Amino acid sequence: MLIEGPLKIGVLDDPEQPGRELHISFTPDFQALEQSNQTQSFAEYLQLLGQNIDKLPESDPNRAGMLIVQQIAEQLLPHLHTGDLEITETIVVEMGRDYASDSLMGLLT
Repeated sequence: MLIEGPLKIGVLDDPEQPGRELHISFTPDFQALEQSNQTQSFAEYLQLLGQNIDKLPESDPNRAGMLIVQQIAEQLLPHLHTGDLEITETIVVEMGRDYASDSLMGLLT
C-alpha cells in the first residue's frame, strides 16, 4: 500500500547484522514548508495513516509495517512542532528482525 506523505523511508538490511536500520528523511517539498505548515501537514499525514491502518484487517501483512511507521511518526510530531528536529538530516532507527520488521520490508518494497 502506498501512502503519499512527507517521509521517505529506506531500509538497510544486512544479513550479517542482527537487526535492520530504517533511514528516514523528509521530502524536499516538506522541507520547503514553513514550520507551522510542516506541523499541520505532518499531523494530517498521521491522521491519514491512522485511517488507512484502521481500514486494514489484522491479517494484512502491511498492517504491522504501517504501525511501525505510525509509531515513529507520532514520536517525531512534537519535535517538528517545537522546531528542534533538523529535518534536513536522515534519521536512523535500529530495529530487530521480527515479524513487524519483515512486514515493514514488504511494505517498502
